[in-house]
Amino acid sequence: MSTLKQYLASIGRRGGMKSRRVLEPATARRMVAIREARRVAKCLQHMAPALPLGGTPADTTAKAQVIQDTLLRRLSPVEKLAQVVRLSRMVDRLAIEGLKQRHPAADDAMIQYFRAELRLGSEVAARVYRSQCDGD
Repeated sequence: MSTLKQYLASIGRRGGMKSRRVLEPATARRMVAIREARRVAKCLQHMAPALPLGGTPADTTAKAQVIQDTLLRRLSPVEKLAQVVRLSRMVDRLAIEGLKQRHPAADDAMIQYFRAELRLGSEVAARVYRSQCDGD
């Protein structure tokens, strides 16, 4: 038997051995989803020229954006809503931390008022907080 055939035979034997890696089902599903998204992105890349997508960050390649968009499209409505809630809470926490840095002497009530000003505008926030103070 030739050296090449011997080498290919040894590779074939190793390829049939059971893998030692243990994956959780959720991890395996996520890996398959990413692989499929990459496959779809590769197909889309060959079908159309890479154009900058609207809303694509400057540090993200068009190929990476296609993969991310494909993964986002596969999320269920519940998963999408959970992601929106998580991002909204993060933005809210960032806003509060920014207000605390700008107004280090403010107590929690003042921070909430400043937060309302950011969200509602100063006129509406003043009316809301005035009505709360009048109601107390």
